[in-house]
Amino acid sequence: MSCILRICGDELDVDALLSVVDLEPDHVWRRGEPRRVSKPEGKRHEHSGVTFVASNSDFSEFNQQIDEATCYLDTHRVQITAMTSFEGVQHAILDFGIELRDVAIHSDILPLRFLKAAVETGVSVELSHYPCCDNENQSEQTMDVNRP
Repeated sequence: MSCILRICGDELDVDALLSVVDLEPDHVWRRGEPRRVSKPEGKRHEHSGVTFVASNSDFSEFNQQIDEATCYLDTHRVQITAMTSFEGVQHAILDFGIELRDVAIHSDILPLRFLKAAVETGVSVELSHYPCCDNENQSEQTMDVNRP
């Protein structure tokens, strides 16, 4: 998953939030729960939140991610706007996981149509650049979807 909509807050009632939308969440967490199921005595979530997949395109397909995320925002505009203005929401972020290219200047353009859709729904934008390797046998890096 390369583009994730992450909605979270310290006092967010994530179950109440999910009751007002019919979008399928990718991941849900609640404040105080263990961050990792495998380590129940480890660190705990400091806030509650939910993620939704806005694009499944690969890290190297940023333009496709933008197109799919724009369509996602346009298609679900009413529900996303309801979530971003929901009581307890502190962060609503559309996070693009994109390949960090080995070039002299790395730049990525955010088209006006996409920016307009993000602003209209109350969503901030994050570009998370990940180094990619040529060795397909290496395990993929994992993203921390729980950060605000």
